[in-house]
Amino acid sequence: MKDVFEKEATVDQWDKDYYHPIAMYLYDKAISDMLRLMEIDLGALVLDAGCGPGLHSLRVAKAGYRVCAIDISETMLRRARQHIEAANINAKVEFYQKDLTKLDFPDASFRYVFSWGVIIHIPEAEKALDELSRVIEPGGKLALSLTNKSALDNKIESFIRFLLRKPLVGIKHLPLGDGIWYEMNKEKLWLWRFDAKAVTAYLLKKGFHLKSRRIGELSEIQMRLRGIPRHMLLHLNNLAYRLNLPPQLACTTLFVFEKERS
Repeated sequence: MKDVFEKEATVDQWDKDYYHPIAMYLYDKAISDMLRLMEIDLGALVLDAGCGPGLHSLRVAKAGYRVCAIDISETMLRRARQHIEAANINAKVEFYQKDLTKLDFPDASFRYVFSWGVIIHIPEAEKALDELSRVIEPGGKLALSLTNKSALDNKIESFIRFLLRKPLVGIKHLPLGDGIWYEMNKEKLWLWRFDAKAVTAYLLKKGFHLKSRRIGELSEIQMRLRGIPRHMLLHLNNLAYRLNLPPQLACTTLFVFEKERS
């Protein structure tokens, strides 16, 4: 599956899907809110676990923090370095190629960790959660942006598929939620629809309690549209975030967990 992340076409496609100019309001606000909810000390080191093209690392660095940015893909890291160099903040961000399911950081290496839309593509999500839990020190914070099994998007898709008699083939019902393999750029890509209660319960066993949960993106249907319909849904996402609608409706949710002190 790693091959899909090494393709330039994948980075370009995700740029088109996620980073439309209208969506920048939501990401700017969401990262700012995430940092506030994590109660990070100014100038502290933050681990971006799965930095992708580095745009969230960039936001965190601009907010006044140091960033350790890791990703499994050298293609993603190369694009991320370009963004950081263009912003002239190289001194604030360090990059490393690492696999979230087998990190080589010592235990309790970080006080603050976030992973934005990354674990959703890791079939062995438990291993990634185990590793992130391990590298966070007691009293530290973990922020996760995850897909949502109960999202309105999924209900709409299920209803349309029912009407068209085209059930979703290949979906797997697993302890942390539902998952399915897609094809992207002629490679396999895994996608989770996480069960929020199951994820929270799993991390509770690892010594983390949920501090905050709020809406991320209301809908990702906009990715399948073009022109005015897409613009309208992107503005709706921004409005839903501004109104802080119930996260149960949203296709993505932002969680902030705190690790129990020893």
